[in-house]
Amino acid sequence: MKDSFFTLTFFPRKPRSEGNGEYPIYARITTEGQKTEFTIGRKVHPSNWDQRAQKSAGRSRRDLELNKYLEMVRSRFYEIHNRLLNEGRYINPQIMKNHYFGMVEKPKMLCDVFRETNVKRREEYERGDIGYATFSHWERCVTYLEEFIALTHGGDRDIAIKDVTAGFVQDFEHFLRVSKECANNTAVRYLRYLKNVIQYAIANKWISDDPFLGKRFKRTKADRGFLTEPELKSIMALDLKAFPRLECVRDTFVFCCFTGLAFIDVKTLKRSDISADANGNMWIRKNREKTEELSVIPLLDVPQTIMRKYSGHPVVLTTGVVLPVMSNQKVNAYLKEIADLAKISKHLTSHIARHYSNFYRLAVNELPRFTV
Repeated sequence: MKDSFFTLTFFPRKPRSEGNGEYPIYARITTEGQKTEFTIGRKVHPSNWDQRAQKSAGRSRRDLELNKYLEMVRSRFYEIHNRLLNEGRYINPQIMKNHYFGMVEKPKMLCDVFRETNVKRREEYERGDIGYATFSHWERCVTYLEEFIALTHGGDRDIAIKDVTAGFVQDFEHFLRVSKECANNTAVRYLRYLKNVIQYAIANKWISDDPFLGKRFKRTKADRGFLTEPELKSIMALDLKAFPRLECVRDTFVFCCFTGLAFIDVKTLKRSDISADANGNMWIRKNREKTEELSVIPLLDVPQTIMRKYSGHPVVLTTGVVLPVMSNQKVNAYLKEIADLAKISKHLTSHIARHYSNFYRLAVNELPRFTV
């Protein structure tokens, strides 16, 4: 309800116990039949009160100060009423009273509500309902939101959730695609996370208008490309010793090809995830980050060679990981350069390594041109 009219009435009320003859002054706010009453903390002698004028008719200094105070209270309520109207807020007597006494609940903030949601995501992860990768995506989304808000709102890292508009959503989408270089499906994922939080806020009446109304975000069908044997051999044959970063990315990519592990799984792979069986064969036993399902993978000659190559790397020594894997964004950027050097026209990404179907046969052949 957006009420454009209210009445404020002052009146003295006889106290229950006899005092010095003065009555406490009350204020009554009325809007469309609703009302609330409260004392304003001042008293007046009933013989001095002019109910028609709603002020003291006395001439003493105390009476004059009381009348000034009453005008100040009235002005304050007009300010509150006008502000609520301008903000399009729901107005009733209790809300106006709460604003007057400073008992207004602080507005819910977008990133704070997002973190409340992420607490539930963490519980789902700990129960095994979602994988770590999904949980980390939710965490990353709120980080991106903070960066975006700081960029567009003068350094502030949060905004009131009621201030999220369709324009805000559109600008955040642009930020994801341009500033964060998110592919379509990644951007859509984060926008759907934000929409989930907004729906939660709407259900709790923290926001009245849905900024996602009429907006649709479509995922694109992933092109599950794969490498041929000659293409992988060409990548493995590259001499990249003069370019250590490219060499490290190439080796990580080849490791993924021969194990079928996703990028996030290789990034978190530790030596404790690798063990030998009774015959001395090496195996990877690791829970997938995305699904939490246990994968048991043979560790063949080529990935073992790559492991030995980086066994003395500072990152490997200090963290216990198998390989010093860079960020996914950097890996994909370097893979483009590697594809050019290997004269491969396909769009090379960390994900394509998982879809190399002949890694076992290549490992058995040992690919002698691959040197480390």
